[in-house]
This record gives sequence, C-alpha cells and structure tokens, in this order.
Amino acid sequence: MKLSIIIPCFNEGLSIEKLVNSCIENLNDEIEILLVDNGSMDNTYNNLIKLNLPENIIPLRVEKNIGYGNGILFGLKQAKGEILSWTHADLQTDLSDVLKGYNIYKNELINRTCIVKGERKNRNIFDSFFTFSMGIYSSILLNTWLFDINAQPKIFHSSFLKKFKKPPLDFSLDLFILYYFKSKKLKVKSFPVLFKKREFGEAKGGGTFKGKMKLIKRTLIYIHKLSLNID
Repeated sequence: MKLSIIIPCFNEGLSIEKLVNSCIENLNDEIEILLVDNGSMDNTYNNLIKLNLPENIIPLRVEKNIGYGNGILFGLKQAKGEILSWTHADLQTDLSDVLKGYNIYKNELINRTCIVKGERKNRNIFDSFFTFSMGIYSSILLNTWLFDINAQPKIFHSSFLKKFKKPPLDFSLDLFILYYFKSKKLKVKSFPVLFKKREFGEAKGGGTFKGKMKLIKRTLIYIHKLSLNID
C-alpha cells in the first residue's frame, strides 16, 4: 500500500454516502481510505457500515469525540501506507486533491524531504482575511513563514509519524504538523485547491463568526505554547 488517506467524520450522517461514492471514484490498488467516525452523535457510523464498502475503504470508530486531531491521529496510527495524508469529510475539499498532491510531489515524498499541503482558492473575503491574519501572527511569533495552516490535504512520509512528540488532539494539529516541518528545515510545498461551499450540516471548526472566535482563541493559546518550547 502506497498511500493512506485519513478522513475524520463528525456528525456527517447526511453526507456520508456521497463521501463514500467520492472515495470509490478515486480508489486504486495503491490507496487505502480510512473513514474515522470521530465520536459522532448522529447516525454517521451506522450509515457508513450499511454501505457496500470495498476492502480498501476501512470504517473506524472513535467512541467519544475529544477533538479533530484525535480522530486523525487515531486513523494515522492504523494506516498501512508508505505515504500518509488527511483531508476533511465535509465535501468542501475534493478527495482528488490528495491524489493530485501525491502525484505532483511523489519523488520528494518518497525521499522524505517535504510535506505537501493545499492552498485554498475561491474563498470569501472574510475567511481569506482571517486565514491571512492568523498566518502572519503565527509566522511572527514562531519566526517562520506559515500560511493557510488549516488547508487540506496534508501529505507526508509515514516515517515522520513516530517523530511527532505530543501532537495536539484538537484543531491545532494542522499548525503542529506544519511547524514541525518548518522547524526541521524541511520543505512545505503548496498547490492550489478549490474550496467548495458546504452542502450538508454545519462547519465543525469555525464556520460561523462565533466558531471562528473560538478557533482563534484556541489557536492563539497553542501558538504561544509552541513559541515557549522552541529549541
């Protein structure tokens, strides 16, 4: 198995069948997709296991949701691919973007020299400003350039997984991963991805103004924590 794709799902009961159909459309013999029901409180997992899943689409269940990052890490620890990745389940990010990033930078991923990430396009002015501002603040405090931190997908070699020490279990995981690669002087390579409008349910980490304020607060706390532990 060359590529493992982790997709954490939280209360995605309405969209899970469409997500699985997208997974099937993008499958090949070198890919496994781990759909992690991250402690959903709706019928996400029941709807998922009722579907006729190919053997390389693997349903997993975290019994209690303790954070977005925990769901991803749960899947990563069970992944078998040489290359690891994750993306969102909300259909705002296209699963084919993972394959696009993997194919563009395949040699460097295999040689363990970089992380590949998306760079979101087609976003509204408020969200773009929010992302840019957080990137600037993070970059100044951590003394390294960080941009579009929460963009998906993230793609890197599996050998890095055991090197991540005490990764956060919430939405700060994306920041932690990017900062790890930048702090080790490894390349962060971005490619453009189309960010779509959400079709089902509600955004879990900042879709509303109130949600964004909570996300900002959590992120700022974690940025300061990282800055105090710089080697």
